[in-house]
Amino acid sequence: MMLSELLLQPSYIHSDLDPYHPNLEFSSPFHSYFDSDLDFSSSLSTTPENSSSISSVNLPILSDYPFSGYNHMEGLDDVCRWLCDDDDDGDDDDQEMEQIPEQMPSGNHHFWSPDFSQKSSEAPESSTVLETDDSMGTGIQNLLMAYADAMGIGQKELADVIVKCIREKINPNGSPIERIAHNLFQPVEDQENAYLKLESARNFNPAFRAFYEIFPYGRFAHFTANSAILDSVPININSVHIVDFDMREGTQWPPVIEAMARTKKSLTITSIKLEDHDSSFEGRKIHLCNFARTFGLDLKVQEMGMEEMVKELDGREFLAFNCMVGLPHMGRTRKTSQIMGFLKLAKGILSKNEGVITIGNGEGGERMRNSLDYTSFFDNYLVHYNALYESMEWGFPSYLNEARMAMETLFVAPYVSIEKWEERREETVFEKGFGFKGERMSKESWNEAMEMVKEGESPYGIRVEGDNENEMVLEWRGVPLVRVSAWR
Repeated sequence: MMLSELLLQPSYIHSDLDPYHPNLEFSSPFHSYFDSDLDFSSSLSTTPENSSSISSVNLPILSDYPFSGYNHMEGLDDVCRWLCDDDDDGDDDDQEMEQIPEQMPSGNHHFWSPDFSQKSSEAPESSTVLETDDSMGTGIQNLLMAYADAMGIGQKELADVIVKCIREKINPNGSPIERIAHNLFQPVEDQENAYLKLESARNFNPAFRAFYEIFPYGRFAHFTANSAILDSVPININSVHIVDFDMREGTQWPPVIEAMARTKKSLTITSIKLEDHDSSFEGRKIHLCNFARTFGLDLKVQEMGMEEMVKELDGREFLAFNCMVGLPHMGRTRKTSQIMGFLKLAKGILSKNEGVITIGNGEGGERMRNSLDYTSFFDNYLVHYNALYESMEWGFPSYLNEARMAMETLFVAPYVSIEKWEERREETVFEKGFGFKGERMSKESWNEAMEMVKEGESPYGIRVEGDNENEMVLEWRGVPLVRVSAWR
């Protein structure tokens, strides 16, 4: 049994909650790390863009975990209650959300609205003309692509006129594409949107807990990266050192902490200091250490700048450089220059030390890098975020639409921005491989990821890619949502 198999049954993955069934069940409690009084609202702080395996380990079972009985439905009710309080005098029709159709209309479809049965690898290379009808969604689609075409040929004035038309037509509570358009082009003085953000922020903790547990984006990325790390640790290594590019709330590490405790290995987690002032780090450190002590592990958690890392290493530890970017629950992006600096640091250190690099990307990744012009670049972003919005809407109870809106506001809307998309296009991107060799994903991890998303029973799917099968992809109806890769 490999060390990574210790990850297979924590509450992050196996629970009574079935978030991919049209009739949601909310009976599973959260992991004890969520049950602490840790304030997760630090996510609201934003910055500008952007071996041999270990065997003979007892597999932990769900009952081993100290739960406090947190109920997911209570968390969601908390999120939506305040949104409903002020709606008594409003038009009930304004609160209705469009349901995702069972199938797309027949005929030609635009690249960013592929047939649900079509895999991303089968998507056409160029855009096709949309079949027009009288629906608002199709009108918004056509206007969005007209905007992209105008920007692609440098007609900024025409693009501005189109944006004005989009603002007049969109319903911020409408279909996924309307909500994307609203977030892309909302005016700075939009008071209604500012109010929604403020009220959502006040309920951040229950929203964060529910979002992370219900939707697979963060859990898939964390489980896959953790499995790759643990599979790479040699049996003769007694000390593991994880260097985390953007730790955020620390939700990735409780399963690894338990795995290290069960194998009697020492563990150090270093959070890279990307900002001058991060008042929330000490709180995360205390909670991670307290969690580790429940398993008898003397965990060391520290924060330091990239320049300090080289001096810190003693050459006897197995090093894992972990880089998660653009995952929805993170609620912010990082500068590409910061990401590249971290990967260069990892490359230099691993040239002299044993270790692995794990990279999780929730911003489209390969498809964005393949954009040849502005139209295809814009088109690809629409494909990605339309799939993300649809995946959130699918199977979500209609009476909790307000809760879903709050989650979209907190965790998805920050990524839907023309300015941020264009900044990403102009910046240098991660060159695939970066001089490393791909580290193959295990078959066990692949199978577990498929079970996590109920592949075959839900529109989610898992695909393994890469020259050495070192990349695992979470898809929604064939559209990639999250990519995780491992390198040496």
